[in-house]
Amino acid sequence: MTAYTLRVELAPNPPIFEPDEDEKVWCDIEVDKTHTLVELHEAIFDAFDRWDAHMYEFMIYDSDGIATRSYAMPEQYEGGPSWPAMDSEQIERAISQVGAEDEPEAAKERFRDLRLNPPEEGNAGETTIGELNPEELKWIHYQFDFGDNWEHIITVEESREGSLDGDPQVVEKHGPIPPQYHDPAE
Repeated sequence: MTAYTLRVELAPNPPIFEPDEDEKVWCDIEVDKTHTLVELHEAIFDAFDRWDAHMYEFMIYDSDGIATRSYAMPEQYEGGPSWPAMDSEQIERAISQVGAEDEPEAAKERFRDLRLNPPEEGNAGETTIGELNPEELKWIHYQFDFGDNWEHIITVEESREGSLDGDPQVVEKHGPIPPQYHDPAE
C-alpha cells in the first residue's frame, strides 16, 4: 500500500498575481491510494474551513502539463466527455495561444488527440487516488464553488509505503486561510 502527502495550494485570485512565499495558502493532506476523490474533497473542505457545500471538480494534468481527464462530483456525474471536443483549427489556435509551439511533438499530438476525442469524465465518488497514478502526475486542478471560483493546485509532495487508518488527514497548514465568503462590510 502507498500513502501520499498532497499539497493543496489555493491558487491566486486573480491568477496573474503570484503571492510571496509567506503569503501562499496551502494545506498538506495525507491520503492513501484507496481514498476516493470525494474523500479528498471532504478533507480539503475541512482543511480550508469551509462550511457551505457547493459543486466541485478535479482535472488531472500529466507530466507535460496536459489536461487528461476531468472528474465530476457524484451528483453531477453524467458520464459524458471531460470537455467539449475541439476542431483542428481550434486546437492549433490553442497551441499557439499558450506558446506551446516549441513543446515536443509527442506532447502536441497527445494534446490534439485529447481535444479531438475527449475522454469520458470520471466519477469522483468511484475514483481512488491510486487510479490516478500519482507518481506520473504533474498536478491536479481542484475547483470548488463555480460561482466564487475557489481554485487549487494539488501536487504530490511525498510518497511512502504504508496506509492510513481512516480518513485523509491534514498534517500541516500554511498561510492565512481566507473566509469562504467575503464580508461586504469590509
